[in-house]
Amino acid sequence: MSNDSITFKAQAPRPEEFSRLRADCGWGTISVETAKAALANSVLDLCCFDGERLIGMGRVVGDGVLYFYLQDIIVHAEYQNRAIGRRIVEMLLDEVRKRAEPGATIGLMSAQGKEAFYQHFGFEQRPNDRLGAGMTQFIL
Repeated sequence: MSNDSITFKAQAPRPEEFSRLRADCGWGTISVETAKAALANSVLDLCCFDGERLIGMGRVVGDGVLYFYLQDIIVHAEYQNRAIGRRIVEMLLDEVRKRAEPGATIGLMSAQGKEAFYQHFGFEQRPNDRLGAGMTQFIL
């Protein structure tokens, strides 16, 4: 687990890797077919590998011009607190800024307790005096 073997690649993970990483990190299980469909609709993908093993990833969804959402920022528990998540977000944001039109929005839904991590990148916690609360609906 040395940092020498850690690489970042601008590519989508294989659907089975994506499904396994989500499950390993406690995000629930999804079928390989669902993973394949989800990944096919990404605007950007970034993977982090230790050798050949997928240990982290992030992707961007949206329309690719005005609306971008960071999604599936995942780092395997064995590799957390090594700045891998920070690097994934930095790299994705750099690429979004190259593609975004003036007035574009970059959004995300933070896991509870992870808000400060994203505030470091300039994201605003909601609600605030300018923006209302973000809202979510889960399909069960």
